[in-house]
Amino acid sequence: MTIHFVCRGNTYRSRLAETYLNSKGLSDIKAISSGIEADNNFSGSITWYAQRIIQKNHLQNFAKPMWQETTKKLLNKADFTVFMQKDIYNYCSSNLGFNNKNFEVWEINDLTEAYDTDEEKIKETERIYLEIKQRVDNLLAKSTFTERGK
Repeated sequence: MTIHFVCRGNTYRSRLAETYLNSKGLSDIKAISSGIEADNNFSGSITWYAQRIIQKNHLQNFAKPMWQETTKKLLNKADFTVFMQKDIYNYCSSNLGFNNKNFEVWEINDLTEAYDTDEEKIKETERIYLEIKQRVDNLLAKSTFTERGK
């Protein structure tokens, strides 16, 4: 089973979710990730604060090196899709023809520019990572989800 995490730039939230899920080493579940604006506004590498979390949690072996743009083909490849926000789901439905019924919208906000210091950014990114981690674990624990993966 392939689970696809989709966010805006594929440099933070969806990459953390993909990396965390793949670190679990589940033989029957593979995570991928992409971003709807990955080719337009982002440098391609992961953000420093996401990289910090990956290193702190010893997840380097499960992280991919570059972003990936969300495409219709990639959306169709997944058995289950997680959109990090409703507007990302709406974009994929309207512009990329996403119509799979196996999906969730998590409403995990991206890190905003409202944080003045690196210390504030680090604290917020830790909170967001813990939310992503909990959501991934909850997703895997759902009996209906587990049955779909078999």
